[in-house]
Amino acid sequence: METGMFEQLRLIPNQLTALRLLILPLMWASALFGGTLLIGIGLSIGLVTDLLDGAVARALNQTSDFGSKFDSMTDQLLQLSAIVWVMMLIPEIFRENSILSIIAISTYLTSLAVGLIKFRRIANLHLYISKFGGLFLYIFLIHAFTTGQYSALLLWIAGITFILSSAETLILQLTQSQVDEHIGSIFLRYIDEDHPVRDWLARLP
Repeated sequence: METGMFEQLRLIPNQLTALRLLILPLMWASALFGGTLLIGIGLSIGLVTDLLDGAVARALNQTSDFGSKFDSMTDQLLQLSAIVWVMMLIPEIFRENSILSIIAISTYLTSLAVGLIKFRRIANLHLYISKFGGLFLYIFLIHAFTTGQYSALLLWIAGITFILSSAETLILQLTQSQVDEHIGSIFLRYIDEDHPVRDWLARLP
């Protein structure tokens, strides 16, 4: 049974997510003053808390609908902010990789828009491909903001996984009558319930 918001924020996994949200204004302040190192440090904290909150919630049996939505909302705010920070501080990433950037951003924004229009909420889909996409995106952004330059290899890995994640989210939203946040992947529809792949995926952080 769900408890109130303040009670939920007393739980350790939700506090980890809250930390990710609280450092967001600091990173924005750094971006507005042209600083990149603080953004890189903030993204490193974001990566660690993003990896830990779900694992801690399961370990302590503190999973909740609030925590799931809170985590998704925080991730979306951080991802949208990161796009703007790149435009502001490292614009050559978009300028030198325009096709990949346009496809990635347009797919992502379309998936957000469909969720808001069809379900009147940001899609709360914790897809397995999104875990990998988010991980590679974090690694790419942390490297770019801490070094002041970007790796083309990391960019393409992050970009392709991000596109696949957004595309799967979009497909699921267009083909489902309601948001099923526990679906994991559209491909699981074609895998037997006792298949070892399901057990392996369930162990992901």
